[in-house]
Amino acid sequence: MLVCPICYMPLERKEHTWECGHHHSFDIAKQGYVNLSLKQKKHQGDNKEMVKARTAFLEQGHYAFLKDQLVKIIQSYHFETIVDTGCGQGYYTSAFSSVSQVWGIDLSKDAIQYAAKKDKLGHYIVASIFSMPFESNCCDGVLSIFVPYASAEIQRILKPQGIWITVGPGPHHCWELKKMLYEHVNENPMPESERQGFLHEEQKIITSKQWVDDVWHLLEMTPYRYKSPKEGLERVKACAGKEITFEFVIDIWRRV
Repeated sequence: MLVCPICYMPLERKEHTWECGHHHSFDIAKQGYVNLSLKQKKHQGDNKEMVKARTAFLEQGHYAFLKDQLVKIIQSYHFETIVDTGCGQGYYTSAFSSVSQVWGIDLSKDAIQYAAKKDKLGHYIVASIFSMPFESNCCDGVLSIFVPYASAEIQRILKPQGIWITVGPGPHHCWELKKMLYEHVNENPMPESERQGFLHEEQKIITSKQWVDDVWHLLEMTPYRYKSPKEGLERVKACAGKEITFEFVIDIWRRV
């Protein structure tokens, strides 16, 4: 499935490297992932602190109901190959053991390191989701969970009639958190129901209200962390715990 990010020839797995016919070589890290990003900046995507905060929150199980729903959907399609775009530290990716080949891709080296170290069944690569080092028409399914939708690239790597599963916040997601941060709170907009090159097959909205002890770790997982007023951030810091609404919109698309 992998292609060289330099010349786009197929990559072949050697003992400790991936190598193409033009002898471009990419080392496999001790954790098991490979870095195929050509932009080797020091910090790309989530840093260690962000990965740590997200991991601490997710491991409390608040989003387990979403993970369980995604596992059911994926099992119903009997995928052989799936790509999780913007997979982060592999919280969802590692749950798809029913699929023969599971690939996680993210620009954050810190997140991919964590994912590859913890999940030895999946394959993890550092690369941009807008220029994925995969062959065209190579996978049965793609996931985009709380990440930008790289529609053109996803259409390219999906097989004809392949399935794309997208997940975003529902109208009332983190409603109580937002009320702590802002004076006026609006519902999250619903996602578009049309995407070029895809048929919209199904939409699910799932909701769960849960008590959250560490509301600050939740905030660190959201974009509100960086665009909220100081007074709101102080209220969240002082919060000893709160019941929070978690609501997600799951859309299923089929490549035409």
